[in-house]
Amino acid sequence: MTLRYHLSRLSQPASRRAFGRVWLIVCLVGAFVTLGLVGARHVFIVLTLWLVCIFAPGRIAVELLHTVGPRLRGTLRQEFARRDDRYATREGATLMAETLFDREVRLPRLAPPELRAKVLEAAVGVCERAVRRGGAAIGVLQAAVTCAALLDRWVETIESGEAASDGAASPMLWDARASIQDQWVTLRAVVGLAALTKTLVAVYEDSAGRPMDGGAAVRTVADATMDYADQVGLRLDGPPWAAVPGVPHAALPGDLVASFVETWAAFCAAPQPAPRRLRAFLDAVPG
Repeated sequence: MTLRYHLSRLSQPASRRAFGRVWLIVCLVGAFVTLGLVGARHVFIVLTLWLVCIFAPGRIAVELLHTVGPRLRGTLRQEFARRDDRYATREGATLMAETLFDREVRLPRLAPPELRAKVLEAAVGVCERAVRRGGAAIGVLQAAVTCAALLDRWVETIESGEAASDGAASPMLWDARASIQDQWVTLRAVVGLAALTKTLVAVYEDSAGRPMDGGAAVRTVADATMDYADQVGLRLDGPPWAAVPGVPHAALPGDLVASFVETWAAFCAAPQPAPRRLRAFLDAVPG
């Protein structure tokens, strides 16, 4: 299963590029070791052997997986969806998070292409932590409720900042006087949190086998948030933000809000991979 999982990952361009870099280094090291054994006078033959006969065929074979990989990954998703222990391993949690994300989330125009991967990394991290602590579904539920409550507060803060004539709002959550570039950074973090919230709700319901209390309201808030982020970020005409009743409440002390927003925004803005920023965010999320 692990081999098939890693092969399926090579359907992604970033994974193929990473493999290509590692494979080139391996082949160059092998060429230098071979030169040390046979002597420098055979440098042309050795380089031809390693680069043309070993590196090139391997690289070509990996590129061909861009067509086979998606079918293999689809098969793995179907297999794991039928398993009772589908969240017990990182591979299983990743496949299920991908399946549920693709089913639940439609990212807005403002979202950058890499946001999907970051949301999935965060969702898998929450699942892994919950499994390690022995309360998989409960841990995911607690994280989902916290994300939903903070998302609701965050988007209401953006709305109040946009509506106020003096731009008054909590600067930690929204600065209406900031440059459009800085506002886009914040809005993309909000969009990512909305996508993460929907994914965690779906993961909880799938793992617990029952609907989440207030789950429909959370989904409505998340979808409305992504539309509203496009409206604010792209300066589109549209209705003002309307509060959605029924969103689960969670205690949000100031230090939790500060650490959550800071670490999530930093993770969303960082180039991939960003394992330390992901760990910092997971440490800030109750669950």
